[in-house]
Amino acid sequence: MSAQAVAPPRAGRPARALLVPAAVLLLLGSLLGAPGRAAAGPPAAEVIPVVAGAWTVPGTLAVALAVQAEPSAGLTRRALDAGDARTGRRTADNGAAADRPFPTASMVKLFLAEDMLHRARAGTVALDGRDWRLLQEMIRSSDDPAASELWVRFDGPRMVRDVAARYGLTGTAPPADPSQWGETTTTARDLAHFLAELPRVAAPADAATLLAWMRTATPLAADGFDQRFGAFGTLPGMPAVKQGWMCCVDGNRHLHSVAVSGDRVVVLLSEVPRSVSYDQARAALSAAAAALPPPRA
Repeated sequence: MSAQAVAPPRAGRPARALLVPAAVLLLLGSLLGAPGRAAAGPPAAEVIPVVAGAWTVPGTLAVALAVQAEPSAGLTRRALDAGDARTGRRTADNGAAADRPFPTASMVKLFLAEDMLHRARAGTVALDGRDWRLLQEMIRSSDDPAASELWVRFDGPRMVRDVAARYGLTGTAPPADPSQWGETTTTARDLAHFLAELPRVAAPADAATLLAWMRTATPLAADGFDQRFGAFGTLPGMPAVKQGWMCCVDGNRHLHSVAVSGDRVVVLLSEVPRSVSYDQARAALSAAAAALPPPRA
């Protein structure tokens, strides 16, 4: 790794995400969908209480569901549906709930990989065989040294900004400290939007490459962390997944899991106090994923 490469996020680094004592769940029931396509599942009023009941640890849980676009079809924005996980009631301020910021941890690696594939296709960067291996391992085994090297060599903050601009991610921004790529911030809305629009915004071959890497995620990460939590190992079939974990920002752990399962996008973002162990947080996130109903036919 380059001597200038950034380190993984440090304990106690500031971030814009704030701890919410009780679990709060956000559901983007059909945030994105192509015209005429079925919704990704039951309405939020049915899903929220079930998923919230499976979340058993203190902290924040944000869940987003979306329908993935077809490459040849545009997207029709539908009404955002959010709720209070403690009661299952609809919230009045859906926009504020949808845009609640989280530090990305390794979710930022999706943005880096997409932007590098985009720039390579445009001819603004030349990737050699080693670069392709770094990209693949950054996604499949969540390799931090690979991400650090690519972040430094290819200007990670610029990559985050470029992806945010191309995908219209209004809640995504580079970290305040450029050396801490894991403290890039994003929202459940933005991650759902990014994965839903990937087949339409990216070149089809690039979208297929990124999803193939996600679909072949390794059970153990490069650092030995067990990636089988949340959507990974819980959703049926062979979903395309990306996992993220980080400790500690403002005394909190972050554990995230996103997936493309069939044409449905699932986003699970969580924040828990440091007193909650990774094992507890993993079990809670997996239970929440298991509680998601299958898409309606």
